Amino acid sequence: MKLRINLGKAVSLNLPAVSNLWWHNIKTSFNAALSRAGIKDFKFHDFRHTFASQLVMRGANLKEVQELLGHKHINMTMRYAHLSKESKKKAVNLLNGFTASNASSESTCHKSVTTSDVTPRKLNRGDRI
Repeated sequence: MKLRINLGKAVSLNLPAVSNLWWHNIKTSFNAALSRAGIKDFKFHDFRHTFASQLVMRGANLKEVQELLGHKHINMTMRYAHLSKESKKKAVNLLNGFTASNASSESTCHKSVTTSDVTPRKLNRGDRI
């Protein structure tokens, strides 16, 4: 079965038929739906960005997003990093309730410093803190 496409009276092409022209049907249906809804300046590819953005905002790490999107390099996925403020808060909140007084020597990889360990001194201009 061949599909005949007429490009005006002077030119016509005979192309092999593609089974139910799935991509053409999707694109045509998508554009018709946008038109009926009155949506302008939206491309099918925008769903990909929405997918990645929602993953990051809901706590997925960037490595997971990279793999799901099929990005070869993490740099491409980093464009979504600014959306992960909530996950940064969650990471910092892991330390809630953690103080030098309840830290055991087994649970820390450094020496805990308490206020009694610090000797106050006057800072001079140019001193590093």
